[in-house]
Amino acid sequence: MYLMEFNKQKKYFDNLLRNGSLGHAYLLVGQDSSGKKAFAEDICVLLTGKKFENNPDLKFIRPNAKEGKHRIDIGSIRGLKLFMYLKPHSSEYKLAVIEDAETISIGAANAMLKILEEPPNSSILILISSKPRLLPQTILSRCETVIFPPVPGVQTEEMSRAVDDLRKVVRQDMAERIKYAKKIYEKEDYAALVNLWLRSLQPRLARESKVAPVLKNLLHLSYIISQPQYNHRIALENFFVKL
Repeated sequence: MYLMEFNKQKKYFDNLLRNGSLGHAYLLVGQDSSGKKAFAEDICVLLTGKKFENNPDLKFIRPNAKEGKHRIDIGSIRGLKLFMYLKPHSSEYKLAVIEDAETISIGAANAMLKILEEPPNSSILILISSKPRLLPQTILSRCETVIFPPVPGVQTEEMSRAVDDLRKVVRQDMAERIKYAKKIYEKEDYAALVNLWLRSLQPRLARESKVAPVLKNLLHLSYIISQPQYNHRIALENFFVKL
């Protein structure tokens, strides 16, 4: 397990690549907005010479809420296996990046074990997660974990902005609240927002009693959206209706 500053992480992976000692599976762990995805793209450039977009040697997987998918299903992993066992197209490596890896279904996790246990030559698998405790132990034990600490300045600015947004929504009528729930659901950033609201409101609980019911509903919402089997859009709408 590694805990490093962002620039040190880049240097560390660069040295692994130069020394030919790069592992075959990594789990990037950290809060939302801690730089995990940007770092994965840097690794992609190191390995394939290209960024994520239009890269024939990259397979990027994440649940697509717009298509009604709240988890990574077995079909996605079967497609990943076919991709990973092909030879690289234009570089020395093939890279797969799985964002929100904690949403993987049990069937998909089992299907992924073959890739982890018998990794194809010149293939690297990178999982990204802000909730690694939700990943099956069979996957956790087969990945090298890299922890991304929060970025204090960015975190403070984002928390302040998130709380301001919540205050504005509270003052709006029901139709506008539902509209806001739909907006953040379609942008797929609602999990990050809920985490920011929780972190910013919890310190105020002792001195502001009116925060307690909001926090209670936020904690319930946080649990619901961490479970891929539930309807996240309805959960968001219910939360804003109760504000």
